[in-house]
Amino acid sequence: MPRIRVSLWFLSSLCLCASVVSPSPANPPTASYIFPAGAQRGTAVGVRVGGLFLHDAPAFEVTGAGVTASPRLAPARRVWFEGPLLPLPESQQQEDYPADLSGKISVAKDAPPGARRVRVFTAQGGAGGPVFVVGELPEVIEREIDGDAIAQPIKLPVTANGRIFPREDIDLWEFDAEAGRTVTCFVHAQSLSSPLIPKLDVVDTKGNVVAEQMLHACVGTDASVKFTPKAAGKYRVRVTDARTLGGPAYVYRLTVTTEHVPEFHYPHKAKPDGLKDATGAGPFAPPIALNGQIERPGIAGEWKLELQRGAKYAFDLQARRYDSPLCGVVRVLDASGKELARGEATETADPAPIAFSPPADGTYTVRVTERFRGRAGANFVYRLRVLDASEKVEPGFRLAVASDVSTVPRGGSVKVKLTAERFGDFKGPIEVRADALPKGVEAKPLTLAANQTSADFTVTAGAEAAIGHAPLVLVGTATVGDKPVVVPATFPGVGPVTGSGELRLAVAFPTPFKIADEYVMTSAPRGETYYRKYKIDRGTFDGPIQVQLADKQARHLQGVTGPVLTLKPGETGFEYPAFLPPWMELGRTCRVCVMATAKVRDPLDGREHTVSFSSTEQNQQMIVVVGPGRLDLSCDRTSVRAEGAVRLAVKVSRSKDLSGAATVELVLPEHVKGVSAAKLVVPADRTDGELVLTFAPDAGPFNVPLVLKATVPTDRGPVTAETKVEAVK
Repeated sequence: MPRIRVSLWFLSSLCLCASVVSPSPANPPTASYIFPAGAQRGTAVGVRVGGLFLHDAPAFEVTGAGVTASPRLAPARRVWFEGPLLPLPESQQQEDYPADLSGKISVAKDAPPGARRVRVFTAQGGAGGPVFVVGELPEVIEREIDGDAIAQPIKLPVTANGRIFPREDIDLWEFDAEAGRTVTCFVHAQSLSSPLIPKLDVVDTKGNVVAEQMLHACVGTDASVKFTPKAAGKYRVRVTDARTLGGPAYVYRLTVTTEHVPEFHYPHKAKPDGLKDATGAGPFAPPIALNGQIERPGIAGEWKLELQRGAKYAFDLQARRYDSPLCGVVRVLDASGKELARGEATETADPAPIAFSPPADGTYTVRVTERFRGRAGANFVYRLRVLDASEKVEPGFRLAVASDVSTVPRGGSVKVKLTAERFGDFKGPIEVRADALPKGVEAKPLTLAANQTSADFTVTAGAEAAIGHAPLVLVGTATVGDKPVVVPATFPGVGPVTGSGELRLAVAFPTPFKIADEYVMTSAPRGETYYRKYKIDRGTFDGPIQVQLADKQARHLQGVTGPVLTLKPGETGFEYPAFLPPWMELGRTCRVCVMATAKVRDPLDGREHTVSFSSTEQNQQMIVVVGPGRLDLSCDRTSVRAEGAVRLAVKVSRSKDLSGAATVELVLPEHVKGVSAAKLVVPADRTDGELVLTFAPDAGPFNVPLVLKATVPTDRGPVTAETKVEAVK
């Protein structure tokens, strides 16, 4: 089905990932994306930040030196592309409809390149997740429009910021290339916390594929393609999702350059560890780092090592952790070829280090192979660290948390998940405490027992805790050897991110009201408004409340829209109107969720906070089985030539219980220009009429069909029908 642009009339919102225990219902935020997801050093860029339950003007934070962000985000017009019709059962999946907020980020000329964390805070909590990148090349931003892809020109070298939105979206970036000069195109998406699984290829202007995505991406990228044009001309990078998915959060950064981009590094660019790197056959004595490649299927890397009887050695294979595709198998053999020790990688991780103690002095062979038959290549690079484990490794530990932002509701608690990594021979207990907590927030020290690797650290906010956010400093203390060691907990996140070690704690204001539970299920015709009655349990709140469609839905809305209603002070009941578009799938069970928001005064300090309540529970849903519409519209052609005046014969069909004049009009997407049509009124006693479309000489682009819409007004709102006509130049 051609894509249709739909306006969703509801406020900003966001959803929390942390495990929260709260005595009152609330909607803490989550951050879904930042777009564009980066900027060049020495520039400033306007950004859109999207998420759920982001009310009013959320506080905005970007970590790291050299980057200045707007202190608060401002509400912005929501951008939404409906995309292709989702039939059953796909449309039964849960769906988020993140709001758009606007801000600005300025990047200093001397800002360190790399990724930064993005955080947002409301009166009901905080959230992190999106990543913003400081780049070095000129940057462009996709001009997002509905419909089929239209190539956007770029000049190399460049980093293009785009989104695969809606589902099945395709982006095209067009550039000039010289014959014989290699062009490399690579994408970052998953490393930005984007759900996009990128698929790349390069096509000519006729759509012929001239280069396909590399089986193994260039080191440090999520997907890449290289090609050397045989002829100079215009070429296009095509970007889409490998699963044909898409949405507002499917952001990416595409770099296109003629500079050399390595497919791999040999030897690995590993973190400095003080070991001597070797590439020959040996024999070698530990400690040593052995560097090799599995270039052809079936071959093995073999190394001779001089080992001593009774000594303790460790064999640590580094491959996947440095973007090598190698699924390595490490074997330790004696002089007769007998296997004495073995380690094997999983499909996603290198093998665990092998501990080995030789039964006798002598020369041993360590063999490295690929786990799966037929897989090999010059980029199947590895670095095998052979450590003398009898040399004492400095004992110690690290502490990590699952999220850089935690939210605790006033009067409630949050459990911060902690993991402990122990190294050397340290196995002792670790005491974890929280330092410098805000007033009214408490946390009892927690002790991880000997060899314990994880625990939940509980933070509690009392009734007097101030609403806001502050640093969260978690510190682990242990006796290592005979000395006390103090280690702060950090958030490792996804990939290297500047300034990611800092943690935040947000104290959230609870929502005093809620929408009452009541199960209601019925049927309704498509193409008109369905009304569902609700009741509000106000609790202690008596002020005005706004109600709108929720950003977090139990199912894909399939184009359902609704207004913002304002309930007067003290009002406890309302009827919410949801418009069911005329193109909805028949027989579909539509489940729509609403959200109530209000400004509530804090009894402690008098400040007003915007709070909300919404739920995807069944008794909160507007459950409607979609039936046939009472109005139908058709015309005598499915396509027209986009020249001059074109006359279309249209027919309006009404059901027996629908009467009245029908107005037929042309509905255009924002980006289509130069087409007009005077409204046609088909009287109540007639079904036929003629609509005249007028095309200017520069009309277009026609990458989406023209939509004709018929409307018959009734006491309960308009009844509508639609049909589509392709315009061809």
